[in-house]
Amino acid sequence: MKKIKNFIRIIVFIFLLFVVICASSVVLRRKDSDYKYSDFFKEAKESHIDVLFLGSSHVINGINPVVLYEDYGITSYNMGGHGSLLQASYWELIESLTVCTPKWVVVDAYMLEKNVQYLDSRAAFDSEDEVNTSIEQLHLNMDKWPLDKLKVAAINDLIEDNDVKNQFLFDFIVYHNRWKNLDRNDYATLTGNADENFLFGGELRYNVDLDVTTYPELTEADLLTEHTVGAEYLMKIIDECQRRGIGVAVTYLPFSAETKDKAAAVKAGEIAATYDVPYINMLELGIVDMQADLNDTGHLNATGAAKVSDYLGKWLMDTGDLADHRNDEEYEHWQNNVSEYKNELKSALLSEENLYNKINLLSMDEFGFVLYVNDDSGIFDDDSMKHLVENISGTDKIENSEGPYILIKDSQSGVSEASGEEILSGVVTALGTLTYQPVEHRFRFLYPAEDESINYLYDDSHIDEDIQLIIYDPESGEIISHEYYNSYGMEYR
Repeated sequence: MKKIKNFIRIIVFIFLLFVVICASSVVLRRKDSDYKYSDFFKEAKESHIDVLFLGSSHVINGINPVVLYEDYGITSYNMGGHGSLLQASYWELIESLTVCTPKWVVVDAYMLEKNVQYLDSRAAFDSEDEVNTSIEQLHLNMDKWPLDKLKVAAINDLIEDNDVKNQFLFDFIVYHNRWKNLDRNDYATLTGNADENFLFGGELRYNVDLDVTTYPELTEADLLTEHTVGAEYLMKIIDECQRRGIGVAVTYLPFSAETKDKAAAVKAGEIAATYDVPYINMLELGIVDMQADLNDTGHLNATGAAKVSDYLGKWLMDTGDLADHRNDEEYEHWQNNVSEYKNELKSALLSEENLYNKINLLSMDEFGFVLYVNDDSGIFDDDSMKHLVENISGTDKIENSEGPYILIKDSQSGVSEASGEEILSGVVTALGTLTYQPVEHRFRFLYPAEDESINYLYDDSHIDEDIQLIIYDPESGEIISHEYYNSYGMEYR
């Protein structure tokens, strides 16, 4: 009997030790991959994912699945990864197809010119920082997948060094010392209450690159003639989709492309033509505004992502024979994520301290606003700011203005603007039916016909500020924010 009890104690101890080790592994593991795929496995299980997007950070920052659902009812997941070469995208697809069968796969061909097999063995081709980033960011796309024969095959194909391989196959090696940096979200993973990516795998950036780098145009001498590893894996992705009867399209998303990127875009088109699959080269389509929609030279910001997503949504609905799921109760979670996205935009807008970024976000039609600029403002000498304003107004009135200038954007009346001595009247907005009248330097009227005692543009405590921005709810008319700025040498504070 004593031996039996001791045996049972040993079994219980081993079991508890196993549970503790497993729980520790879950808690200590970096949560980037869990966060990215928070909805993927749940929605894939329900057969709710119609489109997969593959690619690099150009995809993860450039395609917003929530916009696709909000505007077209398309259910998609953004599988893009930072620094992902096309071989990494290939294995991402193969892993994904074990849990879902999309109707369409859209693969971006950025970095097609890379002629290297292993992510960790390309020092002759890329800088050490690029190599390290690519390996580091592979964890984003790989950690969440279970350790099985498929994952082993993927890592063997992507990584050459055995020590680096082990970091992906046994990630406890990498994360065992994270205990110093654990937070609530790490522990919440055990109970299923960790933070989730409400953008279905996408990520948003909010800066505006005011000094975009431009590169020489492509010449015949620049064309990509060799068959690269990147080209080979693009072909593998197309082959896999066609073999399974999945629609496949190739893209080259917009950014300020170097000459080598333009050459890669041409090569991608040639490969797509060989397989008779659609190719959308957005470097040539003028979908985004390079002075407003780039977060940096190589990546789109939130406004650029919205434009690209809207374009692809229309293309997919016209071409892909996809269902519109917006009125289907089974997809309530997708609509909930639209609400989360709206809240995120509001939070980003109200917390943004950079006026360039704030004005650009206001172009997204989520809010009503009034922008007023005094006649001595530095804005009238700021080409970048004037361009962002013109993106909203649709005219060049501010370009030719010496002030004062006012722009009102409202969901009911659209855009109204006035410059110099011009007066606005009867402008129907959620704030009321507005009248605007300049009177003298630093004094002006903006009042609703419903209550003429209100002057939205006058406040003794802010008489010296030359810029005012009033942001309001487009339905209720509630003023969300009234901000004042001084253009000290065009540094808006």
